[in-house]
Amino acid sequence: MEEILYKLIFEAQTQPGYKKKTVKKNLKELLKADRDKMKRLFSGQPVVIRKNLPEERIRPYEKAMVKAGACCRIMAVKDGQELPPVNAETLAIIENTESIPVTRDNDSIPKIQSLSAFDRLGRIRFMALCWLVVILETSAWFVPEYLRQLFGAILTIQETMMLITGLHTLAGLTFIIIAGLRLHDLDRSAWLWVFLLIPGLNLLFLLWLAFARGSSSGNSFGRVPSEPRNMARLFGLWIPLLLVVAVSGSAWFHQEELQQLASSLPGNIMNSVSVGSVDF
Repeated sequence: MEEILYKLIFEAQTQPGYKKKTVKKNLKELLKADRDKMKRLFSGQPVVIRKNLPEERIRPYEKAMVKAGACCRIMAVKDGQELPPVNAETLAIIENTESIPVTRDNDSIPKIQSLSAFDRLGRIRFMALCWLVVILETSAWFVPEYLRQLFGAILTIQETMMLITGLHTLAGLTFIIIAGLRLHDLDRSAWLWVFLLIPGLNLLFLLWLAFARGSSSGNSFGRVPSEPRNMARLFGLWIPLLLVVAVSGSAWFHQEELQQLASSLPGNIMNSVSVGSVDF
């Protein structure tokens, strides 16, 4: 007897009790869908999720979609015969009595799961880890001199340059990593760190990383990061806030000096340019 093959169809319908916004987030993570695919999924037109599979292999896909809050239909590829659907309530009863088989082939849909909290970085932890980059950059300038005083050894020019370059490189790689994790919290690709290489725009990009609100629920890169602890709050919130207050207060009490500096700055720049120029 010829085996009957089926296809799984989604028509932008959601399970009772599920908000459409929540279902969209779940399906985006479940199907690893980009923006264009999400538009097709919720266009209202039938979209085939999987096809040419027997009933025992296509049911796990249906159950995964139902877990995400979506309503699906399973229809035979040839004659259009439709199988009884599984809803959220029925699925809950089934899960209490038996385990759902998980397919292991290359076409398997990844299950919705909470990934590691280290896949995302919140605003406060991001600001706290930025101090690590500051320490590494500062060390690049002072460590060679400190080593000379500590051990009484004089580093050669090559050794000094290698040490400084290594620390600068380590600081840069560290910042790229934490910027990528922060972008994950914003549900953006970590490759957007390249905007840090564009002068002027990189300052706006840093401000966005520091102050933008991350996803309020699980996104494509993992679950919501845990609440920052006291040490992270100290370095990521209170110390930066105190620095802003201190700088603002200093600027307030030295308004006249700042105004004089600002008014004399264009003239100083012009003088420097005229001195540096050469007449031919």
